[in-house]
Amino acid sequence: MAGGYIGKLLFVNLSTGTIKEETPEENLLRDFIGGYGVGGRLLYSRQKGGVDPLGPDNTLGIMTGPLTGTPTPMGCRYVVVGKSPLTGAWGDANCGADFGPHLKFAGYDGVFFTGIATKPVYLLINNGKAELKDATRLWGKSTFETEDILQAEHGKNAKVISIGTAGEKLSLIASIVTQKGSVAGRSGLGAVMGSKKLKAVVVLGDGKVTVADSETVDKLRKEYLAAFKSPITGGLHQWGTAIHTDSSVHSGDTPVKNWGGVGIRDIPDVSGLSKELINANVEKRGGCWRCPIACRGSLKEGPGEYKYPAGTKRPEYETAAAFGGMCANTNAEAIAMANHICNYYGIDTISTGTIIAFAMECYEHGIITKKDTDGIELKWGDHRAMVAMIEKLAKREGFGGVLADGVKKAAERIGKGAEKFAVHIGGQELGLHDPKFDFPAFAGTPTAAKYMMDAAPGRHTGGFGPTHFAWLIVNATGLCLHVNTVVDGLKYATEFLAAVTGWQRPREEILKCGERIGIMRHVFTLREGDNPINRKVHGRITGEPPQQEGPLAGVTADIKEQVYWNLGALDWDRVTAKPSRQKLLELGLNDIAEELWPAQAMPGGGP
Repeated sequence: MAGGYIGKLLFVNLSTGTIKEETPEENLLRDFIGGYGVGGRLLYSRQKGGVDPLGPDNTLGIMTGPLTGTPTPMGCRYVVVGKSPLTGAWGDANCGADFGPHLKFAGYDGVFFTGIATKPVYLLINNGKAELKDATRLWGKSTFETEDILQAEHGKNAKVISIGTAGEKLSLIASIVTQKGSVAGRSGLGAVMGSKKLKAVVVLGDGKVTVADSETVDKLRKEYLAAFKSPITGGLHQWGTAIHTDSSVHSGDTPVKNWGGVGIRDIPDVSGLSKELINANVEKRGGCWRCPIACRGSLKEGPGEYKYPAGTKRPEYETAAAFGGMCANTNAEAIAMANHICNYYGIDTISTGTIIAFAMECYEHGIITKKDTDGIELKWGDHRAMVAMIEKLAKREGFGGVLADGVKKAAERIGKGAEKFAVHIGGQELGLHDPKFDFPAFAGTPTAAKYMMDAAPGRHTGGFGPTHFAWLIVNATGLCLHVNTVVDGLKYATEFLAAVTGWQRPREEILKCGERIGIMRHVFTLREGDNPINRKVHGRITGEPPQQEGPLAGVTADIKEQVYWNLGALDWDRVTAKPSRQKLLELGLNDIAEELWPAQAMPGGGP
């Protein structure tokens, strides 16, 4: 087996309790690298289309990459994959902290779950030995309580991922949490875990990840660690990603008041969202496994009205924007409390903030009233109302139950014209970067097009088109995307992949791996009947009609042109969105070529 890989995958059938190991074929790893590359290929091959996302046939996978747990700086990530109950198509959620490396130290590159347990269980992996254990006593516990209990039983070195109340109650925005605030948040995959009655996964191991060329790995590590010592990384370490939350509200980067507002008009004073206030209660700074940037912060106990516990994670940009600009709130302590509630019960902060903003706009227009909202006055900027409703949403209590499955479902339940205020694409709430501002740092693709066309729509870290191949590689290797803020991420990944695996491959070959990975995610979504070309995009996202004031006045994102050009560059059909038969064969995806373009249906029988 090549360096960087343990060479074992674990498959768990929760219905039968059967656990088996498999050794992945080398070609699978060469072609799809790891993470959601290998995960996507396995799910597409082994799972039929049309399965119930919350049923026994949906596979939930947890995959690392070949650089996860190696000396490669920022090699700390794992990804959760499955059919999303929120969108009904491809779903993935990426996370850092320590779990990914320790899954490999415990003996596996990844683990895949099918079936539904007869009672709550958790999976324990201890140095290559895996067993299902009773989690009945843990059902109903928060993610924080679950982690504490399992570490008390299995030792402080045990690494735990778990779901909370939201996942157990099948909230379609439920997340998977580790280390009390590192979260695989998107796609609602915490609900898939809950549907399987899988409360947690615990890993213990003292193994090592071997590398093919340790001398070159060490040399590269030293070179790149020097590059990481920059003002950018220093700022991330000091302030986290929320360093620009206040200025982004006024620049037009952050959507305001459910995508319908204008920052300089609706939130003229953004001082409450400053990096100083968001960091005012930081007790210590740290990071994911052996990360040289360490952009994570932990807070002291809430000093005032909001008594979040010591150790609460400092909000990052997406969270601060979701509970800040989106809700017209400028109370930093309320944002910290909202972040804590979401992590404690296991719900996605991006979706939650968007849902609360949607509800506030419905309240403003009289579509819902205090009678509907359990007496909570959901007025713009009311941080107390915001925090109170987030807790109800997380517990699926009262009106929170109406909101707990995302804005699309909430609008359908509320009716009365609420649909016009439901901003989403394909059922997924969007990341908090306005494509009319078109922040250039994310994947090169114009933001409007990637929000619409990515296999998992609405992702600020997603992408669409050839410029996205490099980002798919970074994700699949197990690297953090912040590597792209400092260096050429593709060059970095390619060099470390060669030294770690021992496979010497040119940049062009690595980019083809990225293209394969993108296609696997995409064709999974196509098979579920979701042609992204046909997804509806709310006019507020693209500026149709455009805003009348502020920095985005008169700006419309030309999403049709963006999509049209990238479809051609990818060699995907501009009506069906199918990759061409020639493209699929060129990439060695012969089985998919035959499925999408059967030879007998091709002119002259086709090649």
